Amino acid sequence: MPGWPANPVIFPKPADEHAWSTRAVLGEELWITERPRDTAMAVNAAATLAGITALIAARRRRAAPAAAATVVMMALLLVYWRLMAGYYSRHRGANTG
Repeated sequence: MPGWPANPVIFPKPADEHAWSTRAVLGEELWITERPRDTAMAVNAAATLAGITALIAARRRRAAPAAAATVVMMALLLVYWRLMAGYYSRHRGANTG
């Protein structure tokens, strides 16, 4: 859950920033504070729509459309995480202080 207030309490600060997933999460934390209207927002919205589509298809017991929408959602989430890792790389020193 992005931006969930308990995350900093439950999960300690990472030991380093070598892992791609760490940079993606840290990038998302920076990105959420600014909410720029950029490609990441569009990708996130599309992933959300694909997830909703998957849930509706699953509720209707339509396995193929549910699976296809899930694949699309996961692919879009990987693109989103890549964008967040890149955002972190570009902005990591700007918000410290």
